[in-house]
This record gives sequence, structure tokens and C-alpha cells, in this order.
Amino acid sequence: MSKQAPSYALFIISGDGEERHPMVSRQKLIRMIRQRAPEIVAVDSVHELAADRSDLVWLLRQMPPGTRVVQVTGGERAEPLARLARRHRIAFDRLDPMDEAEACARLASRGVGSVVSAFEDQTWIKVSRRRSPGRGGWSQKRYTRKIHGSVKALSREVEERLREEGHRFSIRSVEGIGGYIRSEFVVEADRSLVHLHSGYRGDAQIRVEGVERPRLKFEPLRRRRGYIIAGIDPGTTTAIAALNLRGELVDLTSSRTMATPEVIEWLAARGKTLLVATDVFPTPGAVEKVKRAFSAVLSSPGSDISAEEKIALAREYGYRNDHERDALAAAASAFKRYRNKFQQVERKCPPDLDPEEVKALVVRGLSIDQAISGMALPPAEERPTPPQESPSSEDADHSILAGENRRQQEQIRRLKEFVEELKGELAEERAARRRLEAKIERLMDRSRREIKRDQEIKIREKEIERLRGLLRQERKVNRRLKARLRREKRAEELEEEAVGRPAKVVASFSREAILEAAEQLGVRKGDVVVLIDASGGGPNTADLLIDLEVEAVVVDTEMEPSVEGYLMDGGVPVLSSSEVPVRRVSGVALVDPEDLEGALARWSERKVVRDARRKTEWLEGMIQEYRAERRKDERQRRKTSPE
Repeated sequence: MSKQAPSYALFIISGDGEERHPMVSRQKLIRMIRQRAPEIVAVDSVHELAADRSDLVWLLRQMPPGTRVVQVTGGERAEPLARLARRHRIAFDRLDPMDEAEACARLASRGVGSVVSAFEDQTWIKVSRRRSPGRGGWSQKRYTRKIHGSVKALSREVEERLREEGHRFSIRSVEGIGGYIRSEFVVEADRSLVHLHSGYRGDAQIRVEGVERPRLKFEPLRRRRGYIIAGIDPGTTTAIAALNLRGELVDLTSSRTMATPEVIEWLAARGKTLLVATDVFPTPGAVEKVKRAFSAVLSSPGSDISAEEKIALAREYGYRNDHERDALAAAASAFKRYRNKFQQVERKCPPDLDPEEVKALVVRGLSIDQAISGMALPPAEERPTPPQESPSSEDADHSILAGENRRQQEQIRRLKEFVEELKGELAEERAARRRLEAKIERLMDRSRREIKRDQEIKIREKEIERLRGLLRQERKVNRRLKARLRREKRAEELEEEAVGRPAKVVASFSREAILEAAEQLGVRKGDVVVLIDASGGGPNTADLLIDLEVEAVVVDTEMEPSVEGYLMDGGVPVLSSSEVPVRRVSGVALVDPEDLEGALARWSERKVVRDARRKTEWLEGMIQEYRAERRKDERQRRKTSPE
């Protein structure tokens, strides 16, 4: 086994031109890649860059962010480089490494090959100690705290940076004396999107790597857009069906708002339109416009396709309405017309040619043999050497013109393909933009609905809180009424048992106490009220008892004589508890009806005496007032009479 270090032929394509480096060492190659940070590093096989998988993974870690390693021969099922080069009209000498490098570069620049990926869309970051704390000593703990503090500070900076960039990540830290021994982050983003680099700061170091995949992954460098057959049913509702050249359904749609530009955009996003088909004759103008937009071949039936035939043609694909059925029938009818030729192309096409391109040439009018021979280009090593004798001037000019014509035709074909690809990319971008605008509109609509819903929820919560307050108040009232009802029932029972007459107890002679008793105990006309404390009230308070029209007021303490007289004038007897004893049974105040009756009789007598005395006093007052007026008048007459 050779111990010699590997060397490589390097061909560079850039905006400044082309460069050739016939022999470059592996170290210099890596250094140049890191310095120039190219978009693509193209190789025939990635195994030429590394001896084994671990070496390849190490090499891929050295690539700058944004640089992709492309294996031009494809992914796991590689295709020979010579066959790819012939297909793309690139001539090279297989024995010349420089020619192979150039072929790889040119193929990759045309989007041929697969990107090699050894890493998941995750990034692993480790922050750890840069140096060991040592074996011990007087200052070991202080030194350890300093190191661990540096690790913790750097970990916090990394965490803050990841949050600023909006990455999702998980973190696991191992605590030590004064800080962290290490911290590990797993970021849910590709390494190229995490703007952190391996290095160190003070006593801490940081390591940033992509998370390695269990096996290599190959992704196409450019998604190839195949040829399609478009079936169109124009009208108030436009339907479009797209089939590939194997007769398989690519996509199907129908809409009432799809105009011709939208139809063209929809088709361009799904492939290169080769055939445009309709199910009616003559061809509608809208179908002609689509055909001209793609420079496609028109497939029109000699007469309208019958409904039975449409159903038979579209049944295997499935459809949602008659318009989609007609579009599918048109596309399937066009494929059926060319199916035998397509099968012949599959059988006759050499392995180094793309059968889709041959089919496209056949649809455009060439025979199968002409299409194959037109696409075939002899490899460089098989080209015949020119004869030694000098050709005539006319033959030489003809040969030069023919070669120039071929080159121009090839250039035109490539430019057309490029234009088609650009149209497809533009259509995809427009479709993506419309999808994003629709998504934004949906999100805004949902946000508006959520805001409106939140406002309604707040209003309803306030209403619920208000109703809860009312419910609490009603429950309190209900409890009071139930208690009152129980007391009244008990009082009625006691009254029926001839135990005594129920009385309503009022704690004090005040407006608040009387109103509370009236609400809770139901003081009404004809009730006996017991005043525990009869002091403090005035005429206004007495008016409450007069308005309630109670039968009597039994007091435990002395009441102001003026207030007692005011109540007597209002017809409310004030009786002493010594006259009418009050006793309580089961929480109910009771008075003896006989005691009450006797006390009321005595009060009535006192009232009669008081009323008579007051009437007498009133009459005496009137008489005295009259006498005073007479004396006054007599004095006036004496003064005015002559002597």
C-alpha cells in the first residue's frame, strides 16, 4: 500500500474566469477551500477525498458554512462520469485527471449531481474548561472557582446568542465549584445557521459541530423538471390535468377564477409543457394561447370526444367534476396517441442518453432514429482523426459552418431549457408567494378572530362576574328568608300551642336596627316589638315604628319621656317589660296575651287621661289668651276715650 500523500487535480470556475491546478496536496486543497469558501466542491466520488467514513466526516467539518460537497455521479446509485459527460455534451479524456476535474466542475455548474450530507439539521455546542484545575495546593479552590466561573459566563453568552438568533435548543449543564464544569447545547438548526465558531476565551473553550448522521445522505443538487402533457378544459370553470410522459398523473385542478396567465403559471410550476391537449374541435382560443406560451405541440382530436369515451379515459385517474374529467380525457387521449412511440424510445434509447429528451424530439416531429443520432455525441477518445491530406477549401468551409451550426443549435437548446427552468422557478416562487400571502391572510384572519373572541370572553367574564355577585346577594336573601320562614313557622307553632304570642326583637332604638329587623324578621302591622335598648332614639326613629303600625313596643330600659309621648300621640303603646314579661322559647320571643291585653288596657286609660289633660290645658290656654286680648283691647279704648 502506497504511503505517498494524495494529490488532486483542481479546476476552478469563478466570476473572474477559470483556473487550473494540475497537482494540489490535500492540505493545500483544504486551505484553498477555507480561504475561498466556494459554493460547490464537485468530485467524481467522495471516497477520493477520504480513506474512510470518519476521515470524510472530519473533512466535511472543515468546509466553510455554505459550501456544499457535490458528487456529480449521483447518490448511492452512482452513474459513470463518462455517460453523464456524453449526455451533457462535455468531452474529456478519462485518462487525464485535469480533464476529469473540469468535467466535474462543469457538470456541477449545470446542476448535475447530489449534495453529500453527513450531518443532521442539528448543531452540537460544548463549552468546557480550557485547562485542568490541577492536583491541589493552597489556591486550588480559588483557581477552580475562577475556571468554572469562566465556563458559566461563556455558557450564558452562548445561550443569549442562540436566543437572539431565534433558535430552538436544549441545554445540559454540569455544576461545579463556583460555576459550571461544562455545558452542552443541542440546537435545532443546521450548522451553517448557527453563527458561533470553535475557539476559547480565557479559561473556557467552545466547540461547535454539526450532529453526525448515522449514514451519508445524498440530495439532488437541482430538482429536475420533467416534460408533461397538459389537458385543458377552458370555460367558466377551468380545469387542468398534467400527465408525465409515462402516462402518470402529476396534478389535477379546477377553478372558477383561473385565467390564462394563472393556467400558464400553474403548468410551469409542474414541469416543461411538451403537449397541450383539448377534448373539443376546433381548438379554443385559450388553449392556443397556452400552447404558444410554451412553444408546445398541440394535440387536438378531429372531432369532439364523446362522453362515454371521456369517462373511460379519465376513470383510472379519478376526478371531482365534469370539467376535471374533460381535462383528464384530453391529456390521456394525447398520451394514448404517442404511447407506442414512447415505448419504442424506451427500447431503442442508449443508456447514455436521456429518454425524456428523445421523446420530446419525437413529439416535435423527428423520427426515433433521427432524435437518437441528433443527441449522440462521440466521446473525445473515439473521435476520428482527420486525414493527413489537406481538404479542399469548400469542404473545409462547409465543415466549419456545419460545426458552428451545431454549436449554435446546441446553445439555443440549452438556452431554451434554461429559460424553461427559469420560468418554472419563477412560477414556483409566485405560487409560493401566493401560498404565503394566503397563509398570512389566514393567520391575520385567525388573529382577528382570536382578538374578537378574547374581547367577547372578557365581556362575558365581566357579565359572569356580575351575575355571580347577584347570585351571591340572592343566596344571602334566600338564606335570610329561609331563616325568617323557620322563625315564623316556629312562632306560629308556639302560638297554636298556646305557649304565648310571638314578638319581634329589635336590638336597639335606631333606624338601622329597626330597618334590619323589618327586612329579616318581617315586622308588619299588628306585631309586638321588643326593644332591648330603648335609649338614643328620636322622633324620626319613632316615625318608623308608627309607619309600621305595630300593636305595641315592649322596652327593657327607660325611653325618653318625650319620645314615649310622641309614640303615644302616634298610637303606638310603649309598655314596660315589667308589665309584659318577655320569655324566649327555641330562640323565639314570646309574651303572654293576657299580660299584653291588661297592659294595653292600662295604656289606653293613661292615654285617655293624658288626652283629657292636654285638652283641658289647651282650653285653659285659649281662655287665658282670650282674656289677655280683652284686657289689651280695654286698655286701648281707655287711652283713646276723652277725659
